[in-house]
Amino acid sequence: MKKFVFVTLLFCMAGSVVMAQQVASLDLPAEPNFVFDDDGGKAQIVPADLSVTGQKSFHGGPVLSTARQVSIFLGAGWGDQQFRGRETALVDIAGGMPATHRAELQQHNVRTLKSALMHEDFSDLSKSTLNDLDIQRKLSDLLQSKTIPAPTASTVFVIFLAPGTSSTLGGHNAGVEYAAYHNFVNLEAGEIHYVVVPFHNDATHHTAAAARAFAETALNPNGQGWF
Repeated sequence: MKKFVFVTLLFCMAGSVVMAQQVASLDLPAEPNFVFDDDGGKAQIVPADLSVTGQKSFHGGPVLSTARQVSIFLGAGWGDQQFRGRETALVDIAGGMPATHRAELQQHNVRTLKSALMHEDFSDLSKSTLNDLDIQRKLSDLLQSKTIPAPTASTVFVIFLAPGTSSTLGGHNAGVEYAAYHNFVNLEAGEIHYVVVPFHNDATHHTAAAARAFAETALNPNGQGWF
């Protein structure tokens, strides 16, 4: 009887391990530094510790020939005077981009253009957690109201979330599982490429996450480029 119970327990434990492995495979795509977003697509993340997986390879999809940053500072926290100076360092990511990202873009013939005018939206978002669908709706609203310029083939909207603004991506938590991410969506205005950068207390880390996500958007705008 004891032997039967022991075997049964082993079987249940083995089944639990298999189920856990299956759940893990459902939670994350096979590609490193990708997660499933809120409607089941895949979005490329910058890991919270900024770790790099290795050499990129080409997957047959498009690459942006030029990339222009359009900054959106989203959330009431950006109205606080102590954070206003942070915006200056973020409005032109390409201008201060690390040499590694710059060389990678040049290697693949991607040219960065002078950043466009920024937009500030001081909506109070402190009482809720934003997910990726919320970001897409905000972009759609801003485009429909002509608050931000209509996108061109070069446009990369970079959304900087204010301090005090919580966000998730397909159930993954900002600051814990990612430092930034990029994604794309088809709206009435066309195909929109965008980066989301949650606030980070360390300015250097904050800027580095934004720069990497911007570069990866140019190299892999639709998830089938270089990664």
